[in-house]
Amino acid sequence: MALSAAALLTHLQAFDGRAVSMLGEIEAEFGGEAEYLNALIALAAHDQEAVSSGATWLIKAALERRQALSAAQSEALWDEIPAIRYWQAQLHICQSAAHLTFSADGAAVMDRWLTPLLHHDRPFLRAWSVDALCRIAAQHPEYGHAARDAARAAAKDSAASVRARVRQLGELLADI
Repeated sequence: MALSAAALLTHLQAFDGRAVSMLGEIEAEFGGEAEYLNALIALAAHDQEAVSSGATWLIKAALERRQALSAAQSEALWDEIPAIRYWQAQLHICQSAAHLTFSADGAAVMDRWLTPLLHHDRPFLRAWSVDALCRIAAQHPEYGHAARDAARAAAKDSAASVRARVRQLGELLADI
C-alpha cells in the first residue's frame, strides 16, 4: 500500500497509547515507503497525544533499526521539536538522541527544549533528557558544561532510574 499522510494519520489516531503491537502493524504496512520518515516527522508534534506519541515511537524504532535521517529530515525534526508537548513523545525523542546527528541549529533547538525536561515530574523523562543533552555535548562541545551540570544534578535525583541513567553515561560524560 502506498503511503499517504492521511492513511498514516488515521492509523495513528486509532492508537490507544499502550498497544505497541498496533504501532508494529503500522510500521509493517508503511515502513518501507520512501516518505515514511517524512510523514512521521510531520506528525511528531501533532495536537493529538496518540498521534504524537505514536509517530515519535515509530521514529525511535526506525532509528534503533539503524535507519538514518537525512540532513533535510533532521532539520524538519528540529522544526517540530519545540511543539512536541506530550511526555511520551518527548521521551521518545530523548531516547532517539543517541541515533541522531545534530547540526548547530539542531543542537541549539534541542538544548532549549530539553532544559525544562531536566526537571519534569516524570523520572524517565528527567533521566533521558540528561542522556540527550550528553549526546548533544558529545557532538557539540560547547554544551559540555551544561551536560556535566545536568548529570551532576541528576546523580542526586530522588529517583533511582535517573541516577542509574547517569551512571550509564559515565564513559560518554568522561569524553565531553
